[in-house]
Amino acid sequence: MTSERFYAESLAYDIAFSDRDFGEECNFLEWCLRTCGGEPAMHERSFLELAAGPARHAREFARRGWRSIGLDLSPDMLHYAEQSAQREGVRLELVHADMTHFSLEQPVALAANLMESFSHLLTNEQVVAHLRAVARNLLPGGVFVIEMAHPSTIWRDSLPNEWVSRSTDTSLFADVPFTEVEVLFGAQDDPYDCITQQWMVTTRLRIRTAGQPERVVEHHHPHRWYLAQELHALIDLSGAFSQTWWFGNMLIPPPPLDCGPASERMVVVLRK
Repeated sequence: MTSERFYAESLAYDIAFSDRDFGEECNFLEWCLRTCGGEPAMHERSFLELAAGPARHAREFARRGWRSIGLDLSPDMLHYAEQSAQREGVRLELVHADMTHFSLEQPVALAANLMESFSHLLTNEQVVAHLRAVARNLLPGGVFVIEMAHPSTIWRDSLPNEWVSRSTDTSLFADVPFTEVEVLFGAQDDPYDCITQQWMVTTRLRIRTAGQPERVVEHHHPHRWYLAQELHALIDLSGAFSQTWWFGNMLIPPPPLDCGPASERMVVVLRK
């Protein structure tokens, strides 16, 4: 299945990856700007969500009265985000672009690449281009937050990775609600290329809609997860940021990135 067809299942995708506290995560992002930002960005209220998909974080910031932007490569996801924002009564700017090369009409104070979307950057060159593109679109003193898997988990020893998400939300494009999405994100036999450090990841959604037959969509796409030291080197290589903080979770205050039990993710905060 092509990416276009897979991401056309925007509502099912949104339900599948919605088991997070987006409000608390946006509180953390605000904390990062207040704590790590510099002048003049820390006094601005503007946000960019990269690889936004359904733009849950961008929609939350829009509800808080921020100028809020969602950037994604999928027209279907952008349409879904637009429809969701209209239903919620919030104003959201949407940009159809590759996250390695884009230009906003006005720079923002705060940008974020969350939910392991950074893993779509497959090469060192793409990472450096992405970091430089983000920096070009940040205000001086602006903050960029990256959330990735903790390095201890990237070898995917626990595959297959499966869960079930449920929602009573009414579909934007049909007269019946989705009730359940069973998710596979990473199969046991997904191949790994040790030279390119890329996994060919299987993503499968079993969509069970009230009154309809079960529908299955499956997607195979390369991902690359990064170790802390190689990411540190790529950030330095980009020359785009003046200071870096490393945290182990999106909490206030956050734990440091280490091998302890409180460190469950790799969260990198960068200041322009």
